[in-house]
Parts: sequence; structure tokens; C-alpha cells
Amino acid sequence: MKSFLILLFAISYSLPKFSAQTNEKRSYLELNAGVARIFYDGYFPGFSFLIGQQKMLSSNTFLEYQAGLALPTIVTGKIGLGYQNKFIGVSGGFRVFPSMFYGQIHFRTKKGQLNISAEQTPFNLDNWDLGPSFGANNVFSLGYQWNIGESKR
Repeated sequence: MKSFLILLFAISYSLPKFSAQTNEKRSYLELNAGVARIFYDGYFPGFSFLIGQQKMLSSNTFLEYQAGLALPTIVTGKIGLGYQNKFIGVSGGFRVFPSMFYGQIHFRTKKGQLNISAEQTPFNLDNWDLGPSFGANNVFSLGYQWNIGESKR
């Protein structure tokens, strides 16, 4: 956890240098469906509806943040960094709740992008009933982001 905080500090310290290069943003609504592996031996379905934004740091790198409603956790939110070319992209970061590190692949479409995501909790669930990861070890999901606002153009 300490190394994650150091990484987060290093990223936030370097953001002002990158953000001066471009002001391009992409706003979107996202719908996800997935499955969580819970307490090492069970599975549970999940869904989320989020609003988010990608802020381009350079021509191909971006900062992404989103928040919204989720089942069964009620709320969720995440922040990450990524790389995007014309057709495909990758990103990684941290979901605040339920607490997970994530990796994601993006496939661009005309009206948004398709996402495939895998997540892993940094916590040992033997010490929690539900805890910061809401009982989940891993989450695997498929989602779609629809461009909204000026991003629709």
C-alpha cells in the first residue's frame, strides 16, 4: 500500500507538466456488467452506471476518472492513467470502492468505446468480513462508454 501511495504522489506531481500540452477532454457515460470472485471460492454478478472523463495529457496518454452507481456496492469510482491510439488503448489505476487495482483494454468505436477490465484487490480478505473490497478478490467486466456533450462530435 505504501508503494501505491508513492506512485500516486509521483503521478500527481508530474501532472502539471503534462496537462499544459493539451486541453482535449472526452466525457462519457459508461455501463458495465461483470462478475466478482468473492471470498476465494464464490462468484457474484455486478453492474455499474458511471459518468467519467478522459483528460489528454499528451497526444496518446490520458488521465481517466469516473464515478457512479453500482450493484451490489451502491457507489463506485476509479482513477487511472492510460495510452490510446486510433483504435485500441490500455489503462490501469485504482478503484477507490470497492478497493481494487485495475487493468483495462479499450476498443474505440464511432460513438464511444468497448472496455474489457480485470481487477485485483490489494487486501487480504482473511482479515475482513466485507472490508474495503466489499468481499471481492477479483472483478472481471465488460462495458461500453458512450461519448456525451462536446465529445459526441
